[in-house]
Amino acid sequence: MKRSIMLLAVLLSACVSLSEQKERPLIYEDQIVENHARLARCVMSRLQADSRWSFRLLRFSHRVYPDIGTAEIVAHDMRLLPGVYARNSPTNPDAVLDPPGPNPEIRSSVQKNSEAEPPYVFNLLIEQRDEIHVQVTLRGERNRGERAWRYVQACASTPKRGANDRVDRRFYV
Repeated sequence: MKRSIMLLAVLLSACVSLSEQKERPLIYEDQIVENHARLARCVMSRLQADSRWSFRLLRFSHRVYPDIGTAEIVAHDMRLLPGVYARNSPTNPDAVLDPPGPNPEIRSSVQKNSEAEPPYVFNLLIEQRDEIHVQVTLRGERNRGERAWRYVQACASTPKRGANDRVDRRFYV
């Protein structure tokens, strides 16, 4: 009797885990007038500069796929990444952290989904649709994803300045 109950419990838990979503739900999607590489660089710099504790636990991967005109920013929780020990854990105040470099990782579209990765907190995909429009899709956790979406909106609304343009400081906060 006990074995049959244990077997039934294991079977039910296996069935429940099969119905879980494999892909995170869509949070935001919009079409923006911008260049995909410039927008991704701006968002990435703002994400890395964010000093909130929930963002300090994240490791950002900035990838560019030039053959399909796409940029991707993936945020992983460092506590779940392989190879994170006490000496380099973001929860350790004495840790020696290895921040990623400023340059994106350039990949081909063949490499886009070819390797297994740890679960992400959010995934920001920026696809160039035509000469002036990009399609921005954000999937993942709602709380930190909303902050990333605010950075997307701020970067998209930031005026582009040329070498001869004067900047009126009254409008920048």
